[in-house]
Amino acid sequence: MAITKTLIINKALTEIGAQPITNIDDDTNNARIINRVYEIALRGILEECNWNFARKRALLSLSADTLPWYDTGETVVYVKPTDMIKIFRTSYRPAVWREEGDYIISDTADLGVEYVYYLDNPGKYSMAFIEAFVDKLASDAAYMIVNSASLGKTYKELYEGVSLPKAISSNSQIGKQQEILDDAWELAKYQNTQPSA
Repeated sequence: MAITKTLIINKALTEIGAQPITNIDDDTNNARIINRVYEIALRGILEECNWNFARKRALLSLSADTLPWYDTGETVVYVKPTDMIKIFRTSYRPAVWREEGDYIISDTADLGVEYVYYLDNPGKYSMAFIEAFVDKLASDAAYMIVNSASLGKTYKELYEGVSLPKAISSNSQIGKQQEILDDAWELAKYQNTQPSA
């Protein structure tokens, strides 16, 4: 059975004891409420982690716009990808960069980024992510649908304390682990050279 948006929504509605829907565009109270919170909840959870299933790489496109002034050395202005949720890595690790409105401003030419994008295709989500997303939806909709702030709080705690950490842990076990880069403070201890083994 394919995982669909309606299946995820109905699991969340069932968790809080609410009537399921047949479609997110139904003319029912539950569908209208879920329709209001679904995209915001999805964007929120996608921002939480460098999800393997929602990751993209892109070489940034230069912007034709000029800025009124530039920070020292940061004179390369790129257009931010329209589907971007959050950047997690750049093609050149020492690059200095920042997001500013619709731009990414950097000191590095030909910059590439690895980022999580807005993926609204439940068939591509991991099962651990789906379980966490169900808890987030249940938390966001509980008060509006079943008039229970305590139930919303319970699902928020479940999301933050159990299902989201479990999904992040599961995500981190796929592929090569990310490494922590040495910073200037640590390298200074060794006169800016790597410590010997």
